[in-house]
Amino acid sequence: MSDKLCIIIDDKDQQRVFDSDVVVPLKKEGYYVDGILINTTDPEVLDDENNIDMDKLKAKIEDAMNGKSVDIIATDFDLSDEKINGIQVIEVIRKIRTGVPVLLYSGKLEEVIQSVLGEYKTKNAEELIKGIRKLMKYNIVDYVERTDYPATIRKLLKDKRIQISALLLQKIREHSDMEFKSCYKPFVGKKLEDIANEIEKQTPQGREFQEELLEQAIAYLIEINSEDE
Repeated sequence: MSDKLCIIIDDKDQQRVFDSDVVVPLKKEGYYVDGILINTTDPEVLDDENNIDMDKLKAKIEDAMNGKSVDIIATDFDLSDEKINGIQVIEVIRKIRTGVPVLLYSGKLEEVIQSVLGEYKTKNAEELIKGIRKLMKYNIVDYVERTDYPATIRKLLKDKRIQISALLLQKIREHSDMEFKSCYKPFVGKKLEDIANEIEKQTPQGREFQEELLEQAIAYLIEINSEDE
């Protein structure tokens, strides 16, 4: 059975929806999905005026991710806060991990676009392009209606392209405190958790490490095959 981890950020309790529309259907297909649900109305993430405290919310998200391989994060756009919405939450997520797939959902997708592009219908081409680039910077895998997010999570968790990358990160993080000693010199002496972060941030060294790892694996397979002959 394939293990998956999903984080949901919403201002309403999503446990029942997550269990019935994500966990149960995927279990029938051989996927075990665990969910960490972060409620933005939880007193732990609010300030003295009962508004979202971004520092507290960031700490909550960091704690949820710490030492774990996260397959997908889904956040609502409307978080019942006049100043903070799902876009700001994604900005926080990207400061923690750049590579984890993020899904943004909303009951009013038009508001999502306007929050970044403003009144895009009246903007000139240059202003519109700047807004679109800003949206692209967030690297959001999909924007969907609120009622469609469970089905989209199911689809993304079964995406083979995402699974391969997630599996590598998962296996590395299973030994996060272990010190790396070979194969790629720039990472010698680093903890495997730090290396996983480099991969997820898609740094040049993170990419080179994956290439080196692949080359070493292929070389090993060729050597084993030659011995059998």
